Amino acid sequence: MSTSSKPRQQRYHRKHRHKRSYTFMVISGDSDGVTKRLHLNHSQTQWLAYSIFAFALFLGCYVIYSIMTISNLRSIQAEQKQEISDLQEENSSLAASYESVSSNSEHMQAALSERLKNERQASEEAEKMAIPSGFPLTGTTPLPTRAVDDPNATNITTLTDKNKDTAKGNPLVLFKAAQGSNIIATGSGTVMTVTSDAKFGHIVSIDHGNGYISIYRNEGSPVVSEGDTVDRGDLLYVVNKNITLGYQIQKDEQYVDPEEVMDIKG
Repeated sequence: MSTSSKPRQQRYHRKHRHKRSYTFMVISGDSDGVTKRLHLNHSQTQWLAYSIFAFALFLGCYVIYSIMTISNLRSIQAEQKQEISDLQEENSSLAASYESVSSNSEHMQAALSERLKNERQASEEAEKMAIPSGFPLTGTTPLPTRAVDDPNATNITTLTDKNKDTAKGNPLVLFKAAQGSNIIATGSGTVMTVTSDAKFGHIVSIDHGNGYISIYRNEGSPVVSEGDTVDRGDLLYVVNKNITLGYQIQKDEQYVDPEEVMDIKG
């Protein structure tokens, strides 16, 4: 056989090569025994196989994704349950703390109210004690005699029914100290002046810080000094022979009748 005939034979065999095909049979279970056939060529079979593989891959991925999603959701649910439990525990703790703080606040408020009440009472008492309404002598003494003091006169004028409407001067009361009594401050305050007095010998003035000034005039030697802080009842003069006390009160730099301020029963 010549060499030129071989190519022709190869071309002949390629032209008559058989094409692959596939047949799918579906057999019905009915009594009629009908058989259905589906013929697919090679490319259709490949397309079907790729489709089935792609579907299977998608289904597998979906199942894996679903499993991961469910697992993640369960994990999130567990975390949320734990957070809820922690928050409930924290809420219980905060509620207990609130009750404790509220109780402490009530106690503090009650203590503060009591303190303010005591401070207000103390302030009211201090204000009351600063008013020179006390009695300027210790012990029992006769009632004072009303008089006036004219700064331009050399003597004190005792008031009587005859001269009470005509006598001029600043109001003043005169006390006669009994044996064993002493001259004391009629209210708390600060000693403003300790000076000599031409009519009585010495004069002690106490500023009570509320517009009142009490003035004690006596021939004895004062036992206090300027700037001293005194309380009601503190000693100002020791009474020996100096039994006469001239007592005056100023309110806002104006002399007033001491008997209008003084508690005679005090």
